[in-house]
Amino acid sequence: MRARLLVVPAVLALVLTGCGQSATAHYCSALQAHQGIFADDGTGLVLITNLPELKVLASDAPDDVRADWQTFIGALQSLHDTIAAAHLRPRDFVNGRAPAGTPAGTEASIAAAANELSAPDVVNAANGIEQEAKDVCQFQIGL
Repeated sequence: MRARLLVVPAVLALVLTGCGQSATAHYCSALQAHQGIFADDGTGLVLITNLPELKVLASDAPDDVRADWQTFIGALQSLHDTIAAAHLRPRDFVNGRAPAGTPAGTEASIAAAANELSAPDVVNAANGIEQEAKDVCQFQIGL
């Protein structure tokens, strides 16, 4: 009976360790498979187009970068919502510029939301996500 009690924790430890490695491998594979969605022109417009995929990646992220993902996704979601509130779409913008005829106040709101992507906390979050990919997954995603 005592021998069985010692085996159970050992097996449980192996299963849990295997699950953690599997989850990390899954995250790294997903990052690598979706690496192209990180290519952006500096405006965030390409990234918000891929917001659904980014949210999936964020949900699979390891605990140590989950807060970074939330910060990063939050800034992108804010830009997306601001553009949508103006009844525009990311593809309506050319070289980061709003379409002709966009009211100045609307353009200013969109610019402010876009500028949040370069706020220190968002930049730090993006750097954390990038560093995790580099250290754990052994490649750069290009954020």
